[in-house]
Amino acid sequence: MYLCDFHTHTHISFDSKASLSDMIAAARRAGVQELCITDHCDLLDGDGNPTPTFPWQEALEQYHARGESPVTVRLGLELGSAPYDPQAARAILAQAGEELDFVLGSLHNWIGAQNNQDFYFTNFTADPGLCRQAVENALTHTWELVSQHPDCYDSLAHITYPLRYMARDGQHLTLAPFREQVMEIFRQVAASGHALEVNTCRGMVLEEWLPLLCWFKDCGGEYVTVGSDAHQPEHLALGVSRALELLQEAGFSHVTTYQGRCPVLHKL
Repeated sequence: MYLCDFHTHTHISFDSKASLSDMIAAARRAGVQELCITDHCDLLDGDGNPTPTFPWQEALEQYHARGESPVTVRLGLELGSAPYDPQAARAILAQAGEELDFVLGSLHNWIGAQNNQDFYFTNFTADPGLCRQAVENALTHTWELVSQHPDCYDSLAHITYPLRYMARDGQHLTLAPFREQVMEIFRQVAASGHALEVNTCRGMVLEEWLPLLCWFKDCGGEYVTVGSDAHQPEHLALGVSRALELLQEAGFSHVTTYQGRCPVLHKL
């Protein structure tokens, strides 16, 4: 199998202290062949305030200083909440120029509700109805991303993101009740030649991806990226091997990486 991790963070992200050199060293120890750094660029911060910039100079300086590496390293970005401000999203992407290899399209925040805060800060404990509202809000804006702003992403990141914090608060919801809405999103992703991400959440979330991969396959999906969402070296590549096995179980023959924002297929 081609071991790759296409969702990782360094200190350029607000919630990481890792250096790129430490992440590369961890990738080498884990046997990773290709690594992509996808630092956070959220157009809304955790409290819902607009943040329409990204420190490209710092990110590029770190990337250029990486030196020789036994691991192939790609320059990526996790672009959050592009539907909130697509003009700012496109301006940020343009600033990276031709060096940008990969863009994860993510939604961490409510948009147009709950003060636009990150789902992380929502208390789902006492209100199961809030869980459905959160998923509906996320899927509505995911559909907007994939249908209206396809240039703002290459792979659709962790579509299950709000479910993490519902589980944290004792509410266990899946995307099964929202199957038709998710399938509509997947059909659009597939038809436009984009990818779906399997996000292992540092090895903590795996088996729930199998039905979603089967749905994506049924919708004509071809490209799937895998990522650990590691924010520190010891979490890099956790769960990735199992994610690749799940790809095979769902009927995929390849895993996808990106170079110059173009998909590259690797046989499983």
